[in-house]
Amino acid sequence: MATSSPPGSRDRLSQLPDFLLGHVLSYLPNKEAGRAAALARRWRDVFCNVHTVSFGEHEGARASDWTTFYYDAEEKKSCSWALLNDVWSALLCRRRCAGTHVPLRRLSFAFDNCHHWNYVHVDQWLTYVLRHNSLQEIHLDLRFSLGPICPRSKGRYGDDGSEKEEEVDSDTDNSDAEHGRRKWRPCSYVLPKGLFSCIGIRTLCLSNCRMKLPKTVDLPYLETLSITQPRRDGGRSVQRLISSCPCLIDLTLEAIARLKIVTVLDKRLRRFALRCCHNVRSVDIDASELKSLDYSGLAPLESLLSLHGSPGIPSCTINLCKAPSNEDDHDRFIRFMEKISDAKRLHLHHRCLPTMSFGGFPSFFNLTRLALQGPLQSPSVVRVILEQTPNLEILSLFMEPAVVPGDNAEPSVVPGGNAAPDESSFSIPCLRSHVKEINMVHYEGDALQRTMARLLFRNAVLLERMCVVLVRGTFALQDALRREIESWVVAAHVEQIFL
Repeated sequence: MATSSPPGSRDRLSQLPDFLLGHVLSYLPNKEAGRAAALARRWRDVFCNVHTVSFGEHEGARASDWTTFYYDAEEKKSCSWALLNDVWSALLCRRRCAGTHVPLRRLSFAFDNCHHWNYVHVDQWLTYVLRHNSLQEIHLDLRFSLGPICPRSKGRYGDDGSEKEEEVDSDTDNSDAEHGRRKWRPCSYVLPKGLFSCIGIRTLCLSNCRMKLPKTVDLPYLETLSITQPRRDGGRSVQRLISSCPCLIDLTLEAIARLKIVTVLDKRLRRFALRCCHNVRSVDIDASELKSLDYSGLAPLESLLSLHGSPGIPSCTINLCKAPSNEDDHDRFIRFMEKISDAKRLHLHHRCLPTMSFGGFPSFFNLTRLALQGPLQSPSVVRVILEQTPNLEILSLFMEPAVVPGDNAEPSVVPGGNAAPDESSFSIPCLRSHVKEINMVHYEGDALQRTMARLLFRNAVLLERMCVVLVRGTFALQDALRREIESWVVAAHVEQIFL
């Protein structure tokens, strides 16, 4: 039973200054921080010292807006009224306590699909930020649309089963020209010019908006830049923005259809991500300090990625948007994997990789952490990869449902995929000598997953920790799966976690 505070005790937390309490609350979600500020009269003005304003919608929130707001509602107010009210409440709270609050350090919002009615609100938010924080450290994350960015994602296939791709004129793919093919496009939000001369910006994440760069771009302290699906901005604009950030160390480029050439040789990146920029022909970067590489796209040409001065990239994430369709694609995939074979950590998305793609898989002698994400195809695929990672210590399997685009969620069938190999075939050096941790996520307990779990746990003799995330089900089912997995573990003193 809870006891009351002893006589004479003090609320030492409330005695902290407002700016320090606001700093603590800044690590909570904004709505939770607002509730905490309402706990007592002493905390009433603490929220204006929270230096983070971050609100967002979830993907699909605007799916039924047409019916709801164009037919049923008498007042055609913004579909994103909840998000607008949240951001305005946070900013007005700070204005009400003007002169006492700390500078805003982070503004983040995410619209599921931003209507042009909302642009005036965004203008006022950014005006406030740029006016009051031009010399202070500020991090901006501005997302005007959520959802898949790749035309090869689920639900974006043509009638003939081929993937839809944005058409790009040959004379505008790497330029800022706006003439040429004049097809209708929805009105896009245009960023204010003052944003590109705000020297306090440290992080700038832009999604589904138009940059329309001014003649002068001055972002001397920008360290993190992320550009996703810019509207009507050419490759030259993207390259000019990159070149105007002398302190850039983290660069992410996603779904930029008009980008063909990327050059980052005048600065040393530590993290580089290139996702679904299917028209890019050449990427040249100074990789002497590169720590992380994230690539999503087609099987790349050998000349696509030029890493200058790279002794080896410690961490790599690879995700092919389309399965290799011929021998040339397969060879390109293998050569690309050879280029990153010095990695110590590898996250490989294999949903689009058939079993035959792993023939000739290169050796990763330095690899200690491996994550495989995608439908579990066959134990033989995992065995082939493990045979090429002799020093592996941590293995994670993120087992996604097997769905083929165009089918009605029917699982894909791999010839021989359900065959149960002999346990001795998984007596692999890394399992017998190095693997200390195995994680399996989305464990349903079907025949293929059970076979995979049995082969791994019965051969991992030095295992120290295991974690299995079970799918939702009855307690009896989950308990039976847990007991079965426990019976396969041969290593002693294993920390077992079931979620």
